[in-house]
Amino acid sequence: MYKRLKEIESRKAEIRGLIESGDDLDAQAISEELESLSQEERGILDKIELLQKAQSGQIPDLKPVEERTFSGHGGLSPAEYQMYEARKSRDYRHAFFKMLQCGKGSLSTEERGILQSGNAIGNGRNLAELRFTSDTSSAGAAIPQITLDTVIQKMLITSAVYPFISKYNLKGNLKVPVENVFGDAAWTAEGTVADPGNDSLGGLLLSAYDLIKTVKVSRVVEQLSVDAFEAYIVDKLFRKIMVSIENAVLNGIGPTANQPTGILNAVTWGANNSLAYGKDLTKLTYDTFTALKAKLVAPYHPGAYWVMNTNTLYSGVCAIKDALGRPIFLENPQWGLTTDSNGGNQTDYSKSAIVGRILGNPVIMSPYIPDGSILFGDLRFYHFNLSVDVLIEKSYEYGFASNDVWYKGWLLADGGISQQEAFVLGKLG
Repeated sequence: MYKRLKEIESRKAEIRGLIESGDDLDAQAISEELESLSQEERGILDKIELLQKAQSGQIPDLKPVEERTFSGHGGLSPAEYQMYEARKSRDYRHAFFKMLQCGKGSLSTEERGILQSGNAIGNGRNLAELRFTSDTSSAGAAIPQITLDTVIQKMLITSAVYPFISKYNLKGNLKVPVENVFGDAAWTAEGTVADPGNDSLGGLLLSAYDLIKTVKVSRVVEQLSVDAFEAYIVDKLFRKIMVSIENAVLNGIGPTANQPTGILNAVTWGANNSLAYGKDLTKLTYDTFTALKAKLVAPYHPGAYWVMNTNTLYSGVCAIKDALGRPIFLENPQWGLTTDSNGGNQTDYSKSAIVGRILGNPVIMSPYIPDGSILFGDLRFYHFNLSVDVLIEKSYEYGFASNDVWYKGWLLADGGISQQEAFVLGKLG
């Protein structure tokens, strides 16, 4: 299944190159092929998501619940619920991409009404870009839920780190509660008032920073069908956005640069949570990893991952052996496989994405961690919030002379860690 996804991505990249070349093309044939590839890809992504939920126990038996008296759905008001339901429809998706392809003047009265129903309420930040009105100067509309799901699914499959962090999609600023527990439990005589100690509850405050990507494409794409156009734009526009998010999770500088704070910059590194093992990768030893693992507080060990880049793993770590000649790195036999050996069942992405294990903990590779750096910790204590729905807009102005069109993808997000003690770092030095 994952092999087929890669084949689809490869073919779509070839088609993208043909379109961008500017040569005469059979737009109808290309449109049909892209539409077919898009449908097949969406089906595979849906299967992967269902498989992950089933294997992680996230699909419990559904039981009837008694009717409650509260209004709204999942914390939403009835009006908000209806708006988000409208964005899930295929009619909304069709109208949205028709607007992107051909402009608002091409929309029928019914299509304009569908877009208005999906953007009836502001997002609480007074951002005009997320509102669609009958005014011809209206900037755009919120991305369809079907398309947003595709973007998120792609992110979970193509990103190394993103699948393992804590993710939210809550509008506005988000405060993540953080326990500051200093005192131990104390034995107390019956009837005696317990000492409350100095324990307190803090919080990680996530705001929202702009992430924007613009791409130039040929106007040939406007001749594609809705499905083919969606597949092309999502692949072209959001690939770089995915890269930027993963890079920010590890290396983000923070509010001073108007971006999330990455793990490597959020933690105050010192003798208690980091070690310098030498000037180059040849200085890595078995003792380096045991010493690094010893620095991580015990409660974080079960959920901890090793994170390093390809060169660090294969040029340094793979050469290390214990006293009996056994390699410290044990490769995952399911890594990169689409099916297992037990009847050809589809593999779980959370297993196949893990390269292997070191001292019992899984290893994941990311190209965005510096060469020689080895991060070890529980990635669930990094929190990432997508606070406003993704927006797609287009402009003919910059590409007027060359018959090109510019598309812009935009979102608001922030991220940070809630527990510094959940991470330790090995580095050159």
